[in-house]
Amino acid sequence: MNFRTPRRVALLLAMTAVSVSLVAAACGGDDDDDDAADTATATTTSTAATTTTGTATQVASPITISGVWARATTNDVSAAYMMIKNTGVQDRLVSATADVSPKVQIHEVITEGNTSKMQEIPGGLVIPANASVELKPGGYHIMLMDLPTKKLDVGQKVEIDLVFEKAGKIHVTAEVKQGGGMDMGSGGMSGTGTATSGHGMGTATASATGTAMR
Repeated sequence: MNFRTPRRVALLLAMTAVSVSLVAAACGGDDDDDDAADTATATTTSTAATTTTGTATQVASPITISGVWARATTNDVSAAYMMIKNTGVQDRLVSATADVSPKVQIHEVITEGNTSKMQEIPGGLVIPANASVELKPGGYHIMLMDLPTKKLDVGQKVEIDLVFEKAGKIHVTAEVKQGGGMDMGSGGMSGTGTATSGHGMGTATASATGTAMR
């Protein structure tokens, strides 16, 4: 009679029980991994939704610029003109820079008696709420000074950065056009600049599309 058979049966039963336990543990581990993956997916989806919502709620600048052009010149001073439209609260054009000029100022033309003169606007140009302000010959303008090339040719492009108190920096490109007008003598300029031929005064006006009208 073989007395080893019961021992073998018991050993086999024990090994089977251990195998079942290991399989159960492995299945339990998979469930945990699946739960973690589901959580990560939910978090990513939530973040993406937030980003999309944030993009949709971004507010466009209330300042729009149109009709940008600059006066052709054969000396070291010129000017740029444009229409500035504000659909928001009051703002202020506080400064400007240009790629063709190391010195840029925001100017106005004032008349005293029979004399008109240009001067820098202290503190910048106010842009009223829900209004448009036109920069044009004989009025407000962006003065381009100390031009290194001492000229601006018709058809040339001038890159200008306008800095507003609230709206921040806005980049525009001005096409150089031939603007008609009268000359100004050197005595007609106040402030730090030197008056030269017709950079701020003249009969030309800029339309909303930037075309010089004589």
